[in-house]
Amino acid sequence: MQALLGKAIAIGIAIAFVLSLVFGFLTEATTQLLCGARPIPENLFSGLWLAVSGQSSAYSAPSGCELPVAVIRAVDIALIVLVAVGAVFGLVKWRKYRESSRYFLSELRRRPGFARARDLQEFLSAKSVLRRAKQLRPDLEKPKPTDVGWRVGRSQGMDVYVSIEDSVALEGPPRSGKGYRVLIPAILDWSGPLITTSTTNDNLTATLRMRQRRGDVHVFDPQRLSGIRHPVRISPIAGCENPLVATQRGTAIVTGTALGTSSTNAEWAQASGIVLSRLLHACALAGHGVDKLFEWGSSPTLAKDAIPILADSGARAWAAGLDATLSGDEKLLSSIWFGVTSAVMPLSVPEIRDSLMPRPGDRVFDPVEFLQAPNTLYLIGSAAGAEAMGGFLGALVDDIVEVARKEALASPNARLAHPLGLILDEIVNMFRWGNLPRIMADGGGRGICTFVVLQALSQAETSWSRAEADTIWAAATAKLLLGGASHVEHLRDIETMLGHRDYRRTQRSWSSDDTRYNTSEQLERRPVMSVDEIRRMPSNTGLLAFRNVSPVLLELAGWDARRDAREIQAGKRDLEREQRAVFAAARDRDAHWQQPVEVSDEQ
Repeated sequence: MQALLGKAIAIGIAIAFVLSLVFGFLTEATTQLLCGARPIPENLFSGLWLAVSGQSSAYSAPSGCELPVAVIRAVDIALIVLVAVGAVFGLVKWRKYRESSRYFLSELRRRPGFARARDLQEFLSAKSVLRRAKQLRPDLEKPKPTDVGWRVGRSQGMDVYVSIEDSVALEGPPRSGKGYRVLIPAILDWSGPLITTSTTNDNLTATLRMRQRRGDVHVFDPQRLSGIRHPVRISPIAGCENPLVATQRGTAIVTGTALGTSSTNAEWAQASGIVLSRLLHACALAGHGVDKLFEWGSSPTLAKDAIPILADSGARAWAAGLDATLSGDEKLLSSIWFGVTSAVMPLSVPEIRDSLMPRPGDRVFDPVEFLQAPNTLYLIGSAAGAEAMGGFLGALVDDIVEVARKEALASPNARLAHPLGLILDEIVNMFRWGNLPRIMADGGGRGICTFVVLQALSQAETSWSRAEADTIWAAATAKLLLGGASHVEHLRDIETMLGHRDYRRTQRSWSSDDTRYNTSEQLERRPVMSVDEIRRMPSNTGLLAFRNVSPVLLELAGWDARRDAREIQAGKRDLEREQRAVFAAARDRDAHWQQPVEVSDEQ
């Protein structure tokens, strides 16, 4: 008790001393202002005594002037009120700051466990990605960091890059700013051939005009979702004279319809892919278009016309196999044909058939030519309704990637001279690309660089199996996470992946036996970021988990903060005018066809 009493007395004396200085200064300053001279205090605590008691005996007033006690006390009270209001205001502001994102981020940045500046310089800086520029981009004399790496944000005052050899998985819930802060800058910066997918026009509208400055731009939009005046037409039958191409394409089209995502229908998906491959091969050999493919795919009876075409062209084994399928057990045929019919169902829509039938004079899309320069292919579509184009979109991506793999094998170091970028936004909502897990795992070594975008890892399991979704996640050597996720089990896995830190906790306890406080310290193991903290990350913040480097807290800026933002905005406005005109013309055309037909009552 004596120790506590001593502390209380010391604190009281200190407070009284400070208040005496303040009130003494106010007394002398007020008197100087009103009387023209300062009063003389009798002791150090004269100002405090005057403020408390209101008695002027502790001061000697200037000659010819009475000490203005009332004014002095009013000034003292005003100061007390002002200090109290300031203290309350400061406390409220401090509490708000403690609850704000700024405080949350500042506390995270001070926390041990995140990558240090030295780690960023060594593994994730512009210099680090340029070290392998001669191997990755031998065609460039003076490569820029964006020629050999993805810029994913800033941290500790420096730009953070991930090498194009690394597969990237970006995970963020809807409306978390994935396109605005990450994807649009990635599309703009990519200096090689690029394929990018999306179910919306946001990325397309912001980047198309700028990509046209780099090379040719193709927009494949069978469902007419983009508002582009002249989208490219690509035939799914072109090249199917080659049995290998026909086999790959038939399998890819069926896989893209999501048939085969479960073990119960995987066998039927494989059988449907074989049948569709033979129909594609027959169409190519006979010079037929997608009209005939739709006709054959819709009816096993009509598909028998493909058998003599295969037989007369030397594909007797394929003809016999197709004949055996069509003449076999009706229940088996029904199950197989379900997959074939689902694959060709989009061809029932005239606009989609038109997009798959190139006309004389149309630009021909050549994958080999596409890979030779920084050209761009936008794939726009959705997986909704009977007109879903997932199978054909997936087959197109599969074709280009297979050509890229062959080109890589024929190139020095078995790597593409111009790396192919795959920015796959909303791919889960478009089609199931069966080769994505494989490309994520080994594509970087061939110059095929993958940037896959997911709203949640569980979303990938709806298109791929759980094992394939885990493969995609594990194969991504760079994992970029945005805030707002709510899948607790997955967030716990991320919490574990980020690692732990040492936290020193101080405890004080009171002992009544010896009347004193006891202080103890405990060392705890806490996660670098907890589940709740990962979820709470603001929209302008990202979390990068890269290989075996400590996690990196990223600052993410929107594309409108770039140096070329004005040019991007001008191109965006120009394209939006074109899109509005195209959509308006389509609306007028639809209104014309929907007008009621007048029927005369006359017989």
